[in-house]
Amino acid sequence: MPAHDNGVFELVRFFAGPLGYLDGLRADERDVIPFSLGNLPVHLVTKPELIVQALENEDWPPLARGRFANTRKWLTDALLLISGPEHHRQRDELWMPLLEDSPIPAIAVERTRSKADAWVEGLPFDVYTELRRHIWEIDWQAWTGTDLASSPDLVHALELGVAAMGWLPLPLSGRRWDWSRSTRDAKTKLDDVIAMMIAERRADPRADMLTKAVKIADAEGSITTEEQVRGTFKGWFNADLQYTLLTWTLWLLARNLDAEARFHSELDDVLGDRPATEADVPKLTYTTKLIHEALRLRPPSWGFFRETTADYRLGDTVIPRGHMLALSPWFTHRDPRHWEQPERFDPERWESKPAAGAFFPFSAGPYQCHPRGLVMRESVLMLATLGQRWSYRPAQEEPKPQAGWTLAPKGGARMKPVPRP
Repeated sequence: MPAHDNGVFELVRFFAGPLGYLDGLRADERDVIPFSLGNLPVHLVTKPELIVQALENEDWPPLARGRFANTRKWLTDALLLISGPEHHRQRDELWMPLLEDSPIPAIAVERTRSKADAWVEGLPFDVYTELRRHIWEIDWQAWTGTDLASSPDLVHALELGVAAMGWLPLPLSGRRWDWSRSTRDAKTKLDDVIAMMIAERRADPRADMLTKAVKIADAEGSITTEEQVRGTFKGWFNADLQYTLLTWTLWLLARNLDAEARFHSELDDVLGDRPATEADVPKLTYTTKLIHEALRLRPPSWGFFRETTADYRLGDTVIPRGHMLALSPWFTHRDPRHWEQPERFDPERWESKPAAGAFFPFSAGPYQCHPRGLVMRESVLMLATLGQRWSYRPAQEEPKPQAGWTLAPKGGARMKPVPRP
């Protein structure tokens, strides 16, 4: 068996490029591949059945968040940071009610139609940063009923927060936080604004998600705190990675014009020129396949890392307490043992479901992305709306995926809108 236990060497290689490092482990065909990052033992789970077991089984002490808990410096108190009974309480009492009758899909369609209409034919722009701000504006309107576009200082605060979520789990992040006055100031500013809006909604309830969250916290018998409401608000923006998904989907379509033509044909047949609605999502079957295939090839969350709180057996491997468990959509979604021609963009492969554990872009089990259904509906509606208005063509060399908080296109992804063929 190949060894990957030279901690310092492996750490340098990993930080030089996590995706390349993971790809370099493909020759190791073990179900659980051990490696060391510095003095941290890590175990990459590669067998789908064991991935399912690790993500869904709670018949043992829950997985801890490990170094990810360092993101508390930005989020303070949020569902992303906790495990066990308190996680499940916040999930069921706070997050799940917020997902009911969500205004987000309708807002997404309306704002996306306006956004696409404002683009200029042939004028390149960075799709990644444009869609990131666009997604935040959609979420902000749903949460507060106001327009984030009028507050560039808050947009900048969110940008610093997303960047911090990428480096806070890393070694020496505490010192970096102390040195990063701009990030600490951004946290203070955003926290103050949210606290002010919470107070306003207590005095004057409104038809927005923040009012709903405040009512949950203030209900008789509730133990949800204002800090948890604020953490949920901020965590929503940090967890919403649709801009990554849509960026890569548009890029993949631009490189696969037969798929684009079929996509446009479906939009014409189902929608014509009218706005898409949630009722259209089940009819947009090919559009849904495009989203699934982009999630497979370019998963926004490229890896999930958890710390074991007790010795834990996965198949024939016992992972000692305190070691790190790694589960990587990037690795598994492109594994030729589970996917035929895994690097080929092939939406038709979604005529059938993959094996359990071979596809987990939203994680799985009790700690999965709870708004996954909302994410899929919104993504289908937004992609359809963008495709109704334009085709999109590369205005640069194909960007390399870069593993940070999300699977970002390194250096951006400049594209230009052109008339549909």
